[in-house]
Formats: sequence, C-alpha cells, structure tokens
Amino acid sequence: MFMFLKVIFSFALCYVVGVLPAFAEIPNHHIFYRQDTRAPLTKIDIVFLGAGRNRDQPSQIGLARTVSRLIWDGAKRRGYMDQLLALGTRLNITTSTLYQTISIYGLSKNCGESIKIVVDLIQNLEFSDLDLKEAKRQLMTIYQNDLRNRASTHMKSFALLQTTGIQKQRSLKTLKNLSLEDIRQYQSRLLKTQVVFFKVISDLDSTEVAKLLRPITEERETGGFVHSLADLKTDSKIGPAAFVFNSNMKSVFSYWLIPFGSLGEETYVPALISSALRGDIHGLIPKYFREELGLTYSPSCRLRTSGEIRYLEIFADPQLHNSEELIQKMSDFIQELPNNPRFWEALKERREILKVSDVHNQTPQRSLNREVNSTIYNRPSRKGGYDSVTDEDVRSFLEKFFVSDKMIMVFRGPKDNIKDILNTHWPEAEVHEQSWQSLIE
Repeated sequence: MFMFLKVIFSFALCYVVGVLPAFAEIPNHHIFYRQDTRAPLTKIDIVFLGAGRNRDQPSQIGLARTVSRLIWDGAKRRGYMDQLLALGTRLNITTSTLYQTISIYGLSKNCGESIKIVVDLIQNLEFSDLDLKEAKRQLMTIYQNDLRNRASTHMKSFALLQTTGIQKQRSLKTLKNLSLEDIRQYQSRLLKTQVVFFKVISDLDSTEVAKLLRPITEERETGGFVHSLADLKTDSKIGPAAFVFNSNMKSVFSYWLIPFGSLGEETYVPALISSALRGDIHGLIPKYFREELGLTYSPSCRLRTSGEIRYLEIFADPQLHNSEELIQKMSDFIQELPNNPRFWEALKERREILKVSDVHNQTPQRSLNREVNSTIYNRPSRKGGYDSVTDEDVRSFLEKFFVSDKMIMVFRGPKDNIKDILNTHWPEAEVHEQSWQSLIE
C-alpha cells in the first residue's frame, strides 16, 4: 500500500508542474489532475477503462447502458443520492464507447465523505428482476423519445454503421432479451476492470486528493475488462451512399459525412479545413451558400465523432424548392475544393485565428479532457501545432477524402423528391430508403 501511495503521489505531483509524455499507457489508479482554486469545489471522474458500449456483444447491445441505468436507479432507491446531496455533492453515471464513468462533483470539504458513500454504493450493487424490468422500460422510452429529439444524431450514426462498420449503439430487440445473469456478469467484470483511473479538478492539493481516493483503490480486485482499441478500417471504399428518411417537413435536412480516421489520429488538418469552411458566420460555406446563393439558412461544417470514427459533417437545410440546386452545388463544391481559390484564401485567414483560439481556449476541464484522450488513444501531436500544417498537407487530405467514393449522404425530407434528385445528379450513389424505427430496432 505504501508503494501504491508513493506512485500515486509522484504521478499527481507530476501533473502540478507538467504532464506525462504523449503516448503514455495509463497505469492502474493513475490520477489526471488539474488544480482550480476559483471555488472550493472538487470534481472526480472514476473511469473504468475497457468497460463501455464497445464491450457489448451483438446479442447484448445496450448491456453497458442498462447497467449504468441500474446503478443510477439503485443510488436513488437506496438513499445514496440523498446522502450525497446532503453533502452538497452531485452524482453522475455515464457510458462511453471505451469506458464507464462514475462522477461526483461538490464541496471539497465533504469530498472524503462523498467518496466513501460512492465506494459503499459500488461495493453493494444488487439488482432484481423487477429492477431490470424497470430499467428496460425507462430505456425503451428514451430510445423512442430520441427518435423525436435527437433524430439527426441517430440518422448519421445509422449511416456510418452501415458503411464504416461502427458498432450499433441501440437495439430494442436485444434490450428486451437482456437477462439478470447478463447484468450480473457485466457488473462483476466492471468492478474488476483492469485499469481504473481518475480525472480530478479541485482546489485541493493533489497529494490530498490521492489520500482521499484510497478507499476506492485499496484491496480492489482486478481481472475484469481490459482496454483495447478496435482495429478500424476507415480507409476503404465506403461510398457514394445516400440514406433517405421520409418526412413531410418543408426543409430538406441534408448531411454530407466524410469519414477520415479514428480517435487515435491527429486532427490538425481536418480541424483547419473545417474552420475554413465554417468557423463562424463568415466561413466559406455560410458566405457562399447562404449570403451569396441564398439556398439555405444555416449551413455548416463540423468535426464530429461517432463511436471510434472521426468524420467531417457538412450540413445544409434548404427549403424544398431549393433542395435540388443546393444538393447538386454542395456535392460539386465538396469535390472541387482542392482547385477552389476561395478556399485557400479562407484557409489562410483561419490559420492565425485558430492558433490564437487554441492557446486561449484552455479551461481546466478542456485541458484535462485533451490530456486523457491523447493518452487513451495514443494520439500523436504536431510539433508547432497549426503552423506545421502545410498547404500540401491540406491538398493531400482533400484529394484523398473529399471524393465521391468516400462520402455518405443523409437526407431527411420528402423521400420521392430526394430520390429523384439523387437519381438525376448522383446516379452512381447507392440509395437506402430507411424507416425511422430501424434506427432503434
């Protein structure tokens, strides 16, 4: 135990003055620490690395999410939530692709007591068939509500699932079939996850935080989930493909998705391109398609993530009478970027802005998240940052990814109108007419 504390203290102190080298493996019980003395508050994320949605087998999609729901419901039902609230502490439980997280955020003076309550919670997890039935009911309701409130997110995830092979995130069928034995097996592996680490932002000294975390680390068994990155094949031919979701809305919500890699790859080049195309209201896409052509109200370009896939998303919402012209011109615009002089002018302008914003946009939370993600995914960094990105780097990226056979299109609008446009202007695209229910079945 003394050796463990010595290691924890040395790691924690390292983060007061610097950070671990890039590409470092995360050791068990490691503390990623940022000090923030603006308020007497402490936020601790207990991260079970290797658990999460990617561990769900095809016949058990939704298992990790269901266990999170059961832990949350159990914390409320058995009074743990009330105990934490009485100490001025909030509890949160989240499921990601590669890990599950139990978070507490509250008054620093009560941090030690809050940690003991969380330890008691996770060491005494007990679920019944009735608990599982209620958790399933809640999740089924969430799935259905998501079709209305987060339709665009699920449309895009579905399209990427069908083309790049990312793992399905929701399935009503497998959710209904989950058994209590499935839950207990996952729970056992979760509590024994090989690597559990901590993300901490606090006004407390790092050594004090390390002492407070001892109840979580001491005598914890391992041998459960093990962290491993999926072998993603993002460099294969995936398009052109179009997914059409029928809607009677007066606008055609249109997305061009351009997958280019995984979370383990650096993003300086695509981030620079995205900023030049959109960035703000003065980005090239809003300026051209909204101000000059008047074809759409809120076009954009953003860097996105779905599962472990990184992609660029170009969005436009033309009204029905403008949809054909918009779709045709946007598709041509994307593929002609390498030879578009206006793009290179916009790129030059955005370089300086990004360099400044990247330096001054570092809150403790963002800085901490970047460090953890870089470590988990072994993400490389460029010496010199955006200054190191050459025009040739950008051109090479555009010529590799901004081509028809790398693009996925997703549309929400009158299906017959959209299919006619695709058949006329993009006959080589494989068109998939999808039902809304297919997103969650």
